[in-house]
Amino acid sequence: MIDLTTHILLFALVSLAIVMLSSFFSEAEDGPALRTLPRRFAYFFVGVGVLTGLMLLAEHTLASVN
Repeated sequence: MIDLTTHILLFALVSLAIVMLSSFFSEAEDGPALRTLPRRFAYFFVGVGVLTGLMLLAEHTLASVN
């Protein structure tokens, strides 16, 4: 369980860096970029979570060996 927690925290850190850079590149000023950062981070994190769930479902459904 410690590995899962460590991997989620590391993923969150890398995700924050990705979202922060994209936020600063998409906005002309720093103020609006910082204000939209939590919303963008939540969308990214939830989107990746949904994608992960779909991939696990597809793996369980299509790639299961019995």
